[in-house]
Amino acid sequence: MRAPSTRDAVGGAPLLAAAGVLWGGAGAAGRMLAGVGHLSSLQIAAGRALLGGLALVAAAVLLRRPWLRGPGAARHVLTMAGLTVVYQSCYFAAVAAGSLSLATLVTLGSAPVLVTGWHALRHRRLSPAALGVVALALVGLGLLVGRPDAGGDIGTVVTLSLVAGAAFAAMTLVNAEAVPGADHITATGVSFLVAGLGLAAALAVLPGSPPLAWSWPLAGWSAVLSVACTAAPYALYFTGLLRASAPVASLFALLEPVTGTLIAVGVFGERLGVLGWVGAGLLCGAVAASASTSDAGVRRPTP
Repeated sequence: MRAPSTRDAVGGAPLLAAAGVLWGGAGAAGRMLAGVGHLSSLQIAAGRALLGGLALVAAAVLLRRPWLRGPGAARHVLTMAGLTVVYQSCYFAAVAAGSLSLATLVTLGSAPVLVTGWHALRHRRLSPAALGVVALALVGLGLLVGRPDAGGDIGTVVTLSLVAGAAFAAMTLVNAEAVPGADHITATGVSFLVAGLGLAAALAVLPGSPPLAWSWPLAGWSAVLSVACTAAPYALYFTGLLRASAPVASLFALLEPVTGTLIAVGVFGERLGVLGWVGAGLLCGAVAASASTSDAGVRRPTP
């Protein structure tokens, strides 16, 4: 093993940043998909996992990535599939329970806190600089999201959002080290397929799902959501994660709400107040500062 280098850190940051930006388009793509196809949130989540998984598996084949081998790879895939189902279902259930803004704030805000806390416990250290970066990111996220609306059962929303945030944090942690026999692109694709099948099975038994009517706009927005906003960012994120510490990677994921907000303002005509712009700036500043903290823990890329 060669020593970590600054070049490795620089190589991981663009991948993580690109993942966060591409994830930010998922909300707009899902919004358009729901409009043209009259789909429920669970239908969109199931389709996103299935089609995103197919895209990742196809990419793995085209790029000649190694296939899964060994019991460790099977356990990794099943773990990732379970976490994907929990993350998707709990987040959308939190939104359905009555508060999109609160669900976004708690889910995205809790993930880097949990990852950083686990990292600190495992390595028995947490620098003031790293703690300050997380605090700055949380303040920025709070200002960007704004005051959460009080609709629905707040206790239910917070609980479901915390579970969703914990699931994403766990996905980050289980992919922080290379798993023998489980190429990260191949394994993620297969796990998404398994998760999508599980969500589709839930749709089959749950009442009230609207019928699926084929159209070209439906196919187009499905491709945008599954390829550009799911397969590509997850591949970039897990690749960059192998070159940076889990806390740093989880902070880069906070670029998702920044991008999503900019799309909402530029495309859908939504307004963002002064505090929202300040929050977006603080979030971007926290993400940029995260790679320079003493707890960045940059590692060598896998061979």
